[in-house]
Amino acid sequence: MRFLDVPLLNFTILSVLRALGREKRLRDGEGIYGFVIKYGLGFDLLVRNGMIDFFVKCCEVCYGRRVFDGMEERDVVSWNTMISGYVGVGRVEDARELFDGMLQRNVVSWTILISGYVKMGDMVEARRLFEVMPVKDLAVWNLMVSGYVDVGELDAAHLLFETTPVRDVGMWNLMISGFCKVGDMEKSKEYFEKMPHKNVSSWTIMVDGYAKSGNMNEARHLFDQMPEKNLVSWSAIIGGYAKNGQPHAALKLFECFKETGIKPDETFILGIISACSQLGIVDVADSIIHKYVGTLSSNTHLVTSLIDMYAKCGRIEKALQVFKIADKKDLLCYSTMISAFGNHGLVPEAISLFHDMEMANIKPDAVTFLGILSACNHGGLVDEGRSCFKLMIEVYNIKPTEKHYACMVDLFGRAGLLEEAYNLISDMNVLPTAVVWGSLLAACKVYGNVHLAEIAAFELFKIEPENSGNYVLLSSIYAAVGRWRDVAKVRAMIREHGVRKNRGSSWIELDSVVHEFVMGDVSHSDKDRIYFMLDLLREEMELLGDSALSPSQSESADFENGYVPLLGHQCAKLQTISSKVALHRIGNKVKICEYKKKITNTDLFFDHKNSATNQQGPIKYLFTKRK
Repeated sequence: MRFLDVPLLNFTILSVLRALGREKRLRDGEGIYGFVIKYGLGFDLLVRNGMIDFFVKCCEVCYGRRVFDGMEERDVVSWNTMISGYVGVGRVEDARELFDGMLQRNVVSWTILISGYVKMGDMVEARRLFEVMPVKDLAVWNLMVSGYVDVGELDAAHLLFETTPVRDVGMWNLMISGFCKVGDMEKSKEYFEKMPHKNVSSWTIMVDGYAKSGNMNEARHLFDQMPEKNLVSWSAIIGGYAKNGQPHAALKLFECFKETGIKPDETFILGIISACSQLGIVDVADSIIHKYVGTLSSNTHLVTSLIDMYAKCGRIEKALQVFKIADKKDLLCYSTMISAFGNHGLVPEAISLFHDMEMANIKPDAVTFLGILSACNHGGLVDEGRSCFKLMIEVYNIKPTEKHYACMVDLFGRAGLLEEAYNLISDMNVLPTAVVWGSLLAACKVYGNVHLAEIAAFELFKIEPENSGNYVLLSSIYAAVGRWRDVAKVRAMIREHGVRKNRGSSWIELDSVVHEFVMGDVSHSDKDRIYFMLDLLREEMELLGDSALSPSQSESADFENGYVPLLGHQCAKLQTISSKVALHRIGNKVKICEYKKKITNTDLFFDHKNSATNQQGPIKYLFTKRK
């Protein structure tokens, strides 16, 4: 148009400026501004206001103020736009100065300035302005209620809510959301039930609130009652199941979600990945990523979640592959990969990646150091662990948490440095937790240190008197040194406190189906073959003089604990045997490695028909034939 010498109309200039402002194309906008000034079009009030708005949207309030100061004529839009610009970049005092200089103000002027104080969390000044505001509309009432909710002043929010002349569904939702945030679901429910009209957000806020408070039964009850569901609703319930340790329910509901035809977003996918990670399966996550995610390289949150999932499922190579394709690796991404290396015993790789992270000028945090300490723990690197612990405290000024202490205690305990572990506990700057004392107690069992075991156990009895594992461990330690009277005392304590040992559980994935086992399980459809193989292995190993599949002392204590294992059929053993039959990926929960290590020196062949695939053929079992 310029080269055709066609007059540029004001609305055309404004349209171009709005488009450039939305995309924050500052340089192009400056060109338009220069053109406007050059051809004398900048005297128009609408064009000047448009220029102020453009610079404000580009966060260049200084340029906007320059235009504002150069205006011979200003209207209320000019003032409001400039005030809004200052509020947007947090310069509320400058906004207040302009506001005080206004000759005429409208409801927008007041609302903009009040919003500035609300964003700062200064509800005292916001309330002062609100009280003297001549005319209040619904938007400013909502703004004030929202402000009180955000700073946690729910009593003030409630009082203001009660005096509001008109309430819309948004204000009701604000109150419900506020009480959900602080975990007061009774109050949230009270407001929810009083609502004259509910929208999908109202229902979703309640579902999410119950999920975050751990009450998945009530969350699901409300979800099933919802007259209308959107993506946020589905994300709330599925993510809630995943966060509350119910991954089976999350994936089952995901099957229902697929029938809706709704396209999932990042939040939804993260919930599914979390569920898959807990179950040790990757097929579902792989399929949803392949179907709905165009490229992973630019999505750091998804990359990090996938690294965590693949690592927990034993696919460390895949985790590293995903890590390498990330365009931008942040602190969490590095920390997750370091932890993955550490948990898989890849200590040199974990330490090397830590140095790469430092070279990238990314400052490690407590989570990063926990990953490094875990790596040192897995590798038995005591000196390196000490150095890392010292580096964290003295160089990076990070205060250790109970998890760091537990990791160090476990590291010392595995190395037999029980006194050093106990001294570290004594010097802790926080109160030792059950995890810390539990690590010491487990190490005492390995090295037979009865004195420290008693100290750790009796501390644990104070912290978690209902945890049967602590009693069983101490009883086993006494039994190992022949202190049967003390064994009897511990068993008496078990009866006195009414403690019962929870059955252990573990699972494996066979042909995309998750099979879960509990102690003494007899419910599996393949139980006859599994138990046959377990008994065969036990017989063979007893002939070899190995008792890996025989009941241990801690198992024997179960008889006194109100539970009798079925022929020593621990869930870990059942899972191990089942996995040997099917030769599939294991999602371990308890001491699988101990049993598999005992089994893998051998060579046995067995014909097996897979009930899932209906295929029959020779499968090589790692077991030695009798000579």
